[in-house]
Amino acid sequence: MAIHVKNASRALVAALTAIFGGAAAQQAPPPQETVHFFTYENDSRFFTDRFYTSGVQFSVKHATDTRGDFARRLTTRLCGWTGCDPATVLTSQTNVGQLMYTPRNIRVAEAQPLDRPWAGLLYYEQAYAFLSPDQRTLTTFTGQIGVTGPASLAEPAQKAFHHLLDRPQPQGWDHQLGGSLGVLVSAEKRTGRESLSFDLPAHVRFNTATYWRVTAGNIQTYAAAGVAVVIGKDLPPVSPPPPGIGNKIAGATERKASALTSCMVPWIQCTTFGSVEARAVGYNVFLDGRLFHDNDPSLERRPFLYEVVFGTRFDFPGTRTASHGPWFAQVKVTQRSPEFRSPLGVPSHKVSALTIGTEF
Repeated sequence: MAIHVKNASRALVAALTAIFGGAAAQQAPPPQETVHFFTYENDSRFFTDRFYTSGVQFSVKHATDTRGDFARRLTTRLCGWTGCDPATVLTSQTNVGQLMYTPRNIRVAEAQPLDRPWAGLLYYEQAYAFLSPDQRTLTTFTGQIGVTGPASLAEPAQKAFHHLLDRPQPQGWDHQLGGSLGVLVSAEKRTGRESLSFDLPAHVRFNTATYWRVTAGNIQTYAAAGVAVVIGKDLPPVSPPPPGIGNKIAGATERKASALTSCMVPWIQCTTFGSVEARAVGYNVFLDGRLFHDNDPSLERRPFLYEVVFGTRFDFPGTRTASHGPWFAQVKVTQRSPEFRSPLGVPSHKVSALTIGTEF
């Protein structure tokens, strides 16, 4: 009888383990292959309403290769020039957004030839990131197509936003940059520098990367180089530029215990980042006017400028569910040197950005 009871007890334990163990396994959220995030940029945080004054972007990022035949052929050729492996797609990303530019005084209805022209851009963008086998070099190719002029919807967007917040109505959109179809292609290579990276106390890591970027098209044409730093826990050797900075690159490392990745409290993870970039600009439609349109508003564009970025990102690992990855929020400040010359004087310009979304 004792043997039968013992066997029955073992069978009951095994059954309960199978039931509750299986239920726990089913409740474990599966890894996400698609994430979404939204970015809003504006200079009002610094009490200005001028130059690059507002931008919005909705992004969808995939942890899979979503390239079509044309994109595959193009990125394969670009990888041949930049040294990346076209088969190692880390992420595929789609962006849809709008950019808005105004002079410093938006209450003037007349043309302001000595100040930044009114302009808007409504765009669609596709980007593919390739990670090297040693996980230290990230190469990103971006293609963008957009429209300027009234079709950009910048005028109704700004007027609706100002009406909603009871701000002064912009008066000079009749003098905005004319309508055109714009295209832009960009390649960026970002490499983690082990000699400039080191460990800090409490499992914190200081990572440094250098990068270059070349952009060409009838929207903008420029070359840039910079240095970027990331401070956080469980960092990959190289991180994508914001808002792609996470506590890891998808698939690059195993998820560690929250004690190693948390920031002060277990339910939050934090990462700080910054960069300094120098840029040589050959063309900017928002300052030079459209190609072959001599009557477009234009200014004396500065051929060289710099940009400083600083930001912090907060991840909330406990918000992961079966339908989406963990939520994150990121704040970023960008300061850019004067982009044009004018008798009115042109100060540097600051823009703040808020990004909210989900991660893998």
